[in-house]
Amino acid sequence: MKTLKEFQKHRINEAKLPADPPAVMIMKRQSIRQFGDGQRVALYYVDKINKYITIPYNASQWSLTIPEEFKQE
Repeated sequence: MKTLKEFQKHRINEAKLPADPPAVMIMKRQSIRQFGDGQRVALYYVDKINKYITIPYNASQWSLTIPEEFKQE
């Protein structure tokens, strides 16, 4: 069993490690672009990590594989 000093020292060292990404990220779609071959790319922004994410898809793939959920605000 660790002493209180050892436990506190271990917690301080853990605080210096880089943080893991958040467990829940909300993506907000910014735009959709369609290319000549029919492929589309959706651009999303995630506030919590301050990053943009692109997701390539075809219209038929999107509707078959990913169910949509809507949140009323």
